[in-house]
Amino acid sequence: MTKSKIAFLSISVALLVLLLGGAVFGQSRQKSNIYRPLSIFAEVFDLVRSNYVEPVSSDQLLDGAFSGVTDAIDEFSYYVPPSQMAAYKNFSEGDDNGMGLIVTKRFGYAFVMSTVPGSPAAKAGIERGDFIEKVDGQPTQKMVIWQVRSALDSNRPVHLQVLRGGQTKRDEFTLQRAQFHPLAITEQQLGSVAYVKIPYFEKGTAAQLATILEQVRKNGTRKLIVDVRNNAGGDVQEAINSADEFLTSGLITSLEGRHADKRQWQADRATVYDGDLEVLTDASSASGAEIFAAAIKGNGRGKTVGLTTYGKAIVQRFIPLNSGGGVFMTIGHYTTPELKAIKDGGVKPDVTVDLTAQALRDPNNLIRPEDREDLILEKALSLYGENASLAAEAKKAA
Repeated sequence: MTKSKIAFLSISVALLVLLLGGAVFGQSRQKSNIYRPLSIFAEVFDLVRSNYVEPVSSDQLLDGAFSGVTDAIDEFSYYVPPSQMAAYKNFSEGDDNGMGLIVTKRFGYAFVMSTVPGSPAAKAGIERGDFIEKVDGQPTQKMVIWQVRSALDSNRPVHLQVLRGGQTKRDEFTLQRAQFHPLAITEQQLGSVAYVKIPYFEKGTAAQLATILEQVRKNGTRKLIVDVRNNAGGDVQEAINSADEFLTSGLITSLEGRHADKRQWQADRATVYDGDLEVLTDASSASGAEIFAAAIKGNGRGKTVGLTTYGKAIVQRFIPLNSGGGVFMTIGHYTTPELKAIKDGGVKPDVTVDLTAQALRDPNNLIRPEDREDLILEKALSLYGENASLAAEAKKAA
């Protein structure tokens, strides 16, 4: 797309956001305030159609403007024009598309929020923070996020061109979907500390966690680390049930939204483990993992250690339009026990770990993930008075 088209669409988006913002967010406006941006939009629209260097269809311009409106709401909502509905009906929204890639759009490109442990993407070495420039030769800049996810959800091998921070060279990957669910929770003993890794929240996760906690209790261990880093999808109810395994009272989370079924989840009195607790988070902790971490932190049950979470504890719904298209939109959000929306900035840790020095030592991101120091786990161990070198042992055993 040319710079002129991009400029026009930017103007269109800005005007449409002003025009439709009242309808979306319930703001009241005077008629004069509504008609003014509407008349400006109509004027710009006609000028472009009449004077642009080459003919541009009205549908193309309007589709771009409507897509801009959903982009202005959040990165997870999108508009589907009538011309794409046939393809969209064959698409199923899901977290990891059989490849283990949880993606969104950022700076125009497909952005990797997380790679599910044990998945083809994780085994290939794709990491959180990577940008996918092309899927089977198609630039992701020209694709809406559902189209990226649909292209990844394939039974045949998918070829990716990936750019990661600090590099100019594109890495090439070919992924073949595989069955890697269900994912097991892992447990290790690191000195006097029990270390539990929850890779993904899915059916059975809470029951699995309860069994592990019972064993931790029987072993007499009173120091526990629960790691929900790189956990960015799955079943929210399982995350709520998992948090309840540690709580005897208090609000776990609530669901709020003007058109969502509002609900609150309170902790019950039963708990298996009542010892000390630390929860590890980072920017790839999203959705259920954020609800879990917020519940522990907000109820004063334990410390959160690491980095601020992504900010994607939301509920979405597809809303058909009379035009034949539709909008996939965020209609609700989960909250912390203090009733703050998790999507507004994520869950900030009690103890923040600065990874700047590590990044400066590897500016081109050349060190393999398994060879990097785990500074967050090292910090968590040190808070328990344990030797930080045990973090390296945990990596070897993973």
